[in-house]
Amino acid sequence: MVSHLHCSSIEQLEAVFRGAGQQLELLQLDPGLFEAQVWRLQLPPLKLMRVRLNRAIHTQGMKLPGHLTVSLSLQAPLVAQPVRSHGRELPDTCLFGMDNKLEVHVHTPARSDLGFVMVAPEELRRWAARLGVELPEDGCIASNWLQLDAQRYEGLRRYLVELFSLIEQRPEQLERPELARLVLEDLIPLLLEALVHGAGLQRRLLRAPARLELVQIAQQWMAEHPFEPITLDALCREIHVGRRSLIQGFRDHLGLGPMAYLKLQRLHGVRRLLVEAQPGQTRITEVAATWGFLNPGHFARDYRRLFGERPSETLAAGRR
Repeated sequence: MVSHLHCSSIEQLEAVFRGAGQQLELLQLDPGLFEAQVWRLQLPPLKLMRVRLNRAIHTQGMKLPGHLTVSLSLQAPLVAQPVRSHGRELPDTCLFGMDNKLEVHVHTPARSDLGFVMVAPEELRRWAARLGVELPEDGCIASNWLQLDAQRYEGLRRYLVELFSLIEQRPEQLERPELARLVLEDLIPLLLEALVHGAGLQRRLLRAPARLELVQIAQQWMAEHPFEPITLDALCREIHVGRRSLIQGFRDHLGLGPMAYLKLQRLHGVRRLLVEAQPGQTRITEVAATWGFLNPGHFARDYRRLFGERPSETLAAGRR
């Protein structure tokens, strides 16, 4: 089954991931109108997805249950801006996201193009046995990041780019069973070779920058207290950390300070309510005030700068 979706808001992209079984919270970091293109292909035992983004986003949440997820940039190395995963700036030739015990904590740059291959570990193990490849007994990969040599990485990346180009231009071709079988027989060996080779290298990536745990604790506090007024000093007291450490941690991992992140998070909270609200029964100023935006003029300016539209436009268009 092939599908192509155009998302004109961060909420629509969240809904796409929910439809695929992933509970993810997305936060738009760059100002301007958001757009994403999503292509999905179910090719049992594989599920494949391509996501093109025009804005930087931060993603948190759970991976697809019961599946090994292999993620990579589909942009050519040396062209793509680096992805950050759990505070690590990933090298050009890196696969990421394989450790299912680890939650998603990814910061993607603007103009990113990401590919995802998802497969149940037992299915991958069956293919590995057929091909004489040794995998861990449970079919999982212990590391969340694997750095490959340039040739193997480029082989997998280029194959996925060509496959998604076929999905985009001639999706009916993949309805043919013989072509679907050929894709599996080409793609799964490439995937297995990349995983086994990367694990065999045992090449350790640089340690994640310090303070990631502090950032995650602060993010959790913000998520659990969405309507509570808070200053930077009060936030530091709540999570028992110094101002300098918290500010530097957010700048290292997300490229902005903790209070700027809090404002983005709460602007997204307002937007989600406006998308679901009934226009004739909702006062925008009351919704904004609930989330701590007490100055209507400043709120409207910040909202339009981030999302590229006025709050009233979101409210009017949401239900449609």
